[in-house]
Amino acid sequence: MFKIPRTTKILLFALVAIALCSFAVAYLYYSSKNKAEDPRVVETKFMFQRFDLLMSELDYSSALLLLDTIEAVFTSVPCYRGSFETGIVFNNRGSAFLSMALYEVTDSAEQQKLLSFACESIDSSIRIYKTWLNKYESIPADSIAKILMPCFSQHDQALSNSDSKVILKKRVEDFVLAQKEMKRRLSVSYTNLGIAKRHQYLQNEAVECYKQAIELWDDNFTARNNFNVLMGNPPEKRSLLDQLFPPDKNKF
Repeated sequence: MFKIPRTTKILLFALVAIALCSFAVAYLYYSSKNKAEDPRVVETKFMFQRFDLLMSELDYSSALLLLDTIEAVFTSVPCYRGSFETGIVFNNRGSAFLSMALYEVTDSAEQQKLLSFACESIDSSIRIYKTWLNKYESIPADSIAKILMPCFSQHDQALSNSDSKVILKKRVEDFVLAQKEMKRRLSVSYTNLGIAKRHQYLQNEAVECYKQAIELWDDNFTARNNFNVLMGNPPEKRSLLDQLFPPDKNKF
């Protein structure tokens, strides 16, 4: 009869113990993370993922309809209405119109119409981001919590089965992260706006958009290259190191 050596048994026991500990840690982590999600808007996280998929499939019409649904959810919930998430919605909407104009239509009049829609949406995203920054950029986490607290009352029926304090804490963390990311998001919006302006043959306005984008986020490779092209300079070549290890988006 085959007999397992004692050292092998010890090794197997250790591996099983490590696996069980890893499972327990993962379970506790994701359980606590799920409890911190606001049930009033949690569905939008999956909708944004679905939006990215639809864009990759070039299904722009469905992507735009999905953004309308996401915007409606944010608009209906206090402390999300007009927040940075709605800026993301408008920038994504502008990106969808821009992609349609550049890759889907051939009629020049229709293309210009879509470019106008793109500019309107991206302008809205920039306005929302700037308004949010003006209000929250320099506010510490404890002050943010005080401002948001009325929106996370345990008396809200939508939060009655949740820990509103845990959800509020997560929302404050989202704001603190947004404080770090907002200039990068603004830079992306200005880049998209510059691309739209360029295809509207508004070269000077496009140049100003790219300048704004680079000023906000110096590592915006797309903005720098588009600016170089408009200035008659060759595009930059990214080193292999930069491609493999792009700058941390939270450090600028």
